[in-house]
Amino acid sequence: MVYIYCTLMPVARVFCPRTNGIIAGCQLVSFVACIARANNRPSQQEDPKLDYLPHPARVGFLATAECERSDQLDARIETRLQQSQGTSRKEQSVVRSWMAAEERAGVTEYEMNQLSERAISFQSLADDVLNADEGSVFDVSALVSKLPLNDISQFNLADLVLPGGETIYIHFGRQESLVVDGAHDLYLEGAYVTQIDHGGGEDEKSSFRAILVYSDHNFDAEVFDRPLGHTLKRNTDYVRFDIFHTDDVGKGFSSLAQNGDRRESQVMAAGIQTYRSAYDLLVRSMIYLGTPDRDLEAGFFAGAPATMKRKALKGDPDALYYLLSDGFPLVQFVGRNIKPIAKLDQPDWGSQTFGFGR
Repeated sequence: MVYIYCTLMPVARVFCPRTNGIIAGCQLVSFVACIARANNRPSQQEDPKLDYLPHPARVGFLATAECERSDQLDARIETRLQQSQGTSRKEQSVVRSWMAAEERAGVTEYEMNQLSERAISFQSLADDVLNADEGSVFDVSALVSKLPLNDISQFNLADLVLPGGETIYIHFGRQESLVVDGAHDLYLEGAYVTQIDHGGGEDEKSSFRAILVYSDHNFDAEVFDRPLGHTLKRNTDYVRFDIFHTDDVGKGFSSLAQNGDRRESQVMAAGIQTYRSAYDLLVRSMIYLGTPDRDLEAGFFAGAPATMKRKALKGDPDALYYLLSDGFPLVQFVGRNIKPIAKLDQPDWGSQTFGFGR
């Protein structure tokens, strides 16, 4: 297997000849780092507490995982055929089909094509988030317990303006109310939120598309050792909400029932209350992020090398690139330094009010 690193700037890229895939390399987990983690070898990290990668870092690495697993599959098939010399072509074909099905992990060939298309869409979203001019990954895990409970189902978000780029990623962390399957540590991990503007000037209004994604806690350790179908499904399944500038928050939740095209088919892996809780948390977080006095603290997830963190937080572009390529994007930690919030208000252009309710 050969990886060709192109010198396209500002984003380095990897070409996988197996899949004809171009892999954006700047924001991805580095190939060597992921291999080292998979083999449980100690890395150069000074505080190796992070045993998972945030969704934007994982999806960027899916094409590399697909290339690696494809090569492994070919090698396994070749070994099996050599062990069964003398079998007919039909029997060899059966062996190939059986082993390919095993790699799909219960997913049909047609569904695998869908998953691959979804992966490409997610890679585009991750590029938008990780290559934005402003830090666009927001960790709201510290904010969750401080959000108020006032009812905001009738709020309109047309005047809400989010920090960061056009698309941001809101990371929930592991919240018990968002657990889908505790036995497999599957939960709704976070959401990509894209702001869509309508009109201009004082009349400009905003709609939002939110895509909730699932966790993959053991991605680092297992990505090269488990069937590709499992990896693709866990990292490309999602549910989507559209909150239009003409609708209120309550109506935005009803958009969950609408499926997209085959690249965007939503996957309902839990009961409706889990998605209601996730939507509620997401919109509350969005409204808080839109307030002028929001509490943000720039940093990195645990496990990033301390020396590089210090340099990156001082604006060193090489340190930022190094951390990003190792799976540590710059993160805006939200609400660490505040007390519980009394009330969220409906976003109102030109004022300090913004809000959503549970």
